[in-house]
Amino acid sequence: MRWYYLVALLGFVLVGCDKREPAGFEEINGIYFNNRLANNVLVDSTNITFVYTNSDELVVPVVIQLLGRSSGSARPIDIRVTAPNAEEGVDYVLKTTPELPADSTLLNYLVTLKRTPKLKEESRVINLELYANDYFSLPLPWQVQIGGDTTSILRYRIIFSDRFTVAPKGWESDYGGEFSQQKFELICRVLKMDPADFNTKNKISWAKWSFIQLEMTTYVKQQIAKKNAGEEYDKEAFDKITGEPLKFTLK
Repeated sequence: MRWYYLVALLGFVLVGCDKREPAGFEEINGIYFNNRLANNVLVDSTNITFVYTNSDELVVPVVIQLLGRSSGSARPIDIRVTAPNAEEGVDYVLKTTPELPADSTLLNYLVTLKRTPKLKEESRVINLELYANDYFSLPLPWQVQIGGDTTSILRYRIIFSDRFTVAPKGWESDYGGEFSQQKFELICRVLKMDPADFNTKNKISWAKWSFIQLEMTTYVKQQIAKKNAGEEYDKEAFDKITGEPLKFTLK
């Protein structure tokens, strides 16, 4: 079902004006976005967050697939990138040459996302769209998925931010208290922990969580003492909204 329309296309493309002769596969030169999840489901967008990495850049590969036979020479691809609230060079960088390499059937078009302070407040969006040119046609605008839903194969969207929408899978409220991004970032900074460890259930052991709770509670108490003594203190140890010290317990 998934490839029904592409197969149908191959069967009905005609050569020139001679409607009696079906075109061979080598006469089709089409391109489309072919980006899939781990379970092989085709998608037309991806949501990226910087919260699980210490890097200031993330590279997103966008797969452009050939429908037809490869060529002995490189061929340019007309891909247009628009971003309603992101600026090229500031929020993202495009380094990949938009052309299908010689003897290749796909191109990994790389979009480099850049971490900026604004990503903690709102998401940025990048839209990519394929257009026909002298080298490639656009056989179909979408693909039918199992269940009847359609997915665009000519448009692809990247949404990225530096914030959480839900607590990470590995967060344990019994030891960390109610989740907040401020707590998460403070733990990673003070205890020099890898943010990615929190994205997997049970990756952090109970013993390690007990250590985190003890160390962070002690750290906050130290900052309270410094603040009361009029010394320089870590403002991130206090809730940015209420001004109250962060608590690493549900009580």
